[in-house]
Amino acid sequence: MLKYLLLILFFLTSCEKYVTEVSDLTMSGKYKVSKLQVIQIANPTGKDSTYLSNQVFINRSLPDPFDTIRVNDFYIHFTYSNVMIGWMGNNFSTGVEVWKYGQKRDEQIFYNRIPWTFDAYSFGKIKFEYIPINKGVVFPVILQVDSDTFESLQLSGFEFSPNGANGTRYRLVLTLTRVGP
Repeated sequence: MLKYLLLILFFLTSCEKYVTEVSDLTMSGKYKVSKLQVIQIANPTGKDSTYLSNQVFINRSLPDPFDTIRVNDFYIHFTYSNVMIGWMGNNFSTGVEVWKYGQKRDEQIFYNRIPWTFDAYSFGKIKFEYIPINKGVVFPVILQVDSDTFESLQLSGFEFSPNGANGTRYRLVLTLTRVGP
């Protein structure tokens, strides 16, 4: 009898991957970068870097505004389909938030989940395109969603190699904390 019970339990648990629902993202909201990590992913030469409260990361090879990120003073706002980047404060007369990218109707930035990058155990990747001031052309951004909790989000991407193809290759890991709806 015990053998049959164990056999039934084995079959029920071994099928978990195939019957578990696909993970949902709950990204909607205004987030600030509360921590930034610069990790080495190829040809490492030293330690990874971590930027905490009010420290500034600068790398001019990245697109604006991601080329200068001040921790706890860099904001990203996700709606269900749009993203706004670079909060510049509120308009004094109307009280409406002003964003550097994605706010104007003709400059909206739509993001989407990349198919086949997510399943029951992975949030996958999101993609959006915009025209940064320092690039002047459409720039595609692909970010891996590492974690998505009730009040925080972790995204990684923006791979760069400041010393060329044979130099150290880095990736940014943005830890975002929800600060508003």
